[in-house]
Amino acid sequence: MNLFLIDIDGALVKSDSVDLDCYSKAVEDVLGFRPEFESDDELAHYKSLTDAGRLDELMMKYQIRESRTLVHRKVESCYLARLNATMGDKPQALVVSPGAQDFLTNIRERKDTYVAIATGAWESVARLKLRAAGLDIANMTMASSSDALNRTEIMALAAFRSKQDSGQVFSRRVVFGQGTQSRHASQELGYDFVEVGGGTYSRNHIPNLAHYQAVYSQLSLQCA
Repeated sequence: MNLFLIDIDGALVKSDSVDLDCYSKAVEDVLGFRPEFESDDELAHYKSLTDAGRLDELMMKYQIRESRTLVHRKVESCYLARLNATMGDKPQALVVSPGAQDFLTNIRERKDTYVAIATGAWESVARLKLRAAGLDIANMTMASSSDALNRTEIMALAAFRSKQDSGQVFSRRVVFGQGTQSRHASQELGYDFVEVGGGTYSRNHIPNLAHYQAVYSQLSLQCA
């Protein structure tokens, strides 16, 4: 039995960085300073690019003494509000990625594969993005930044929950996502990694999920 773990940003949903802008403004709303996430160099300073992990690092850097739980709750709430407002003004700012709908439909029809979401976003933000993109993940297993700080822990938890939810033992686990941290987390866990979009630093790479059939060939998986 195969387990496919799919990230949201870049793989299932395209946001054109509007989410990072809303996150940055939410931090400013709550903590009074606005972090910059506009370049790869700026993002490279963060050990974890998850919503919760990034906020923890900012709180440590700026020596925020307020309750961690309270700060996270406030920033998450502001972030959701800003995303909702942005999507109301610019619905095209957050859309489904090419091929994502067909990919999810195909996976659900496969008898040899179970699919779950493993995302660095807070769960509330993840579900908002998926709804905005028109993707139905009802009853789908999920692990998010609401559960753990870094991608390694999130992926491991998604795999654990998938085993519990499905009652299956997985002989192979495949991560669909992008970015160095996702690739390294997959390597650390011994999972296969398929880079969706982004650079071409991984052996298995597709421009978007419209090319998912190529993944089956790259990973020597049979097409359904």
